[in-house]
Amino acid sequence: MERFKAMRKWFVLLLMCMSCSTLPSCSDDDNDMRDVAVSPERLPKVSKDFLSEYYHGVKISSVVIDYDDNVMVYDVDLANGHDVTFGPTGEWVEVDAPEGETIPSGIVPEIIVNYLDEYYSGYGVNDITKTGLGYEVELVNNLDLVFDSQGNFLYIENL
Repeated sequence: MERFKAMRKWFVLLLMCMSCSTLPSCSDDDNDMRDVAVSPERLPKVSKDFLSEYYHGVKISSVVIDYDDNVMVYDVDLANGHDVTFGPTGEWVEVDAPEGETIPSGIVPEIIVNYLDEYYSGYGVNDITKTGLGYEVELVNNLDLVFDSQGNFLYIENL
């Protein structure tokens, strides 16, 4: 999952560079093509509430407004090494802990937690991402599971 995210960021960066080289101008006013660091106060209230609930007392290291597939997202890096990505309205899109660590309990939908308790007891969730289909969940043992939007198990990814 980490490798995929790193490759995706490099691919986006490459596309941005190629786009800028073919455009007549790629000035500083073209914020739609680059990351912009902002203060934590710029986060939507729902994002601030999420961070307060699940990461109470953890310092925000940085907040960057990014464009992921032409959709504005807030990438938040926390001092404890966790990263949270929020969509344009402030709802979480991805929560990622450092390798071998788990994300805070309560974030993963209960139906998925119940499935994990039954079939993968003892393996915590390292990363969860909302997708167009539902959820991708990476366990601390690097196993990637895919669930539909109702939280029903679909398949194991990358076997």
